[in-house]
Amino acid sequence: MEKNQTQTNENLKTDTKTRREFVAGTGLFALGLVAPAISRGYDFDGGLAPLEDKKIPMRSTPIIPAGADNIRNFSSSCTGCQQCVTTCPNQVLRPSSDVPKFMQPNLSFERGYCRPECVKCSQVCPTGAIRPITTAEKSAIQKGIAIFKSELCVVNTDDVQCDLCSRKCPTAAITMISLNADDSSSRKIPMIDTNRCIGCGACEQLCPARPFSAIYVEGVETHRII
Repeated sequence: MEKNQTQTNENLKTDTKTRREFVAGTGLFALGLVAPAISRGYDFDGGLAPLEDKKIPMRSTPIIPAGADNIRNFSSSCTGCQQCVTTCPNQVLRPSSDVPKFMQPNLSFERGYCRPECVKCSQVCPTGAIRPITTAEKSAIQKGIAIFKSELCVVNTDDVQCDLCSRKCPTAAITMISLNADDSSSRKIPMIDTNRCIGCGACEQLCPARPFSAIYVEGVETHRII
């Protein structure tokens, strides 16, 4: 009886060792497939681009949070307390380094985008610089407008198909149109409906172009309901 039990234990150890070796071998094999692709710059979220950090585009007008209403009122009311910055779960609010607006937050999308369902910054502002809003209100507030830079788009630079900006836009403000108007089978580039864009930054953040996104958000002086 003891001999049988000993044999069973040995078999279990052998099976466990075999499974571990199989899992380890499978992991190494997968890494062997993925590593060359990474070294060539494949972006596994849908594009072909060098794996570089995104850089902040030069915006003529800063993007202020939904609920701030307009830049003049926001600038005069915001004390730069950073409560909205620390509360933002998407890491899109950054304190400004400009001297006239030092430490006042604006939006940037290198780490994430301003999700329409999130209104946390409007719930913590102690001065009213960002008034409290609902998710329904936020989804209709235009705080910026997307701008397309065709010379940076991977469709043109790398001759590949890409529609991430269109697929990820939460308001369906981006439509893909043929690069060649006379050839419906040609690769497609984005066209932006400025009457539907809310400036959330999903397109900018998810664009595979590096170091600057081929589509970025320009702020507006006064927010409007769309």
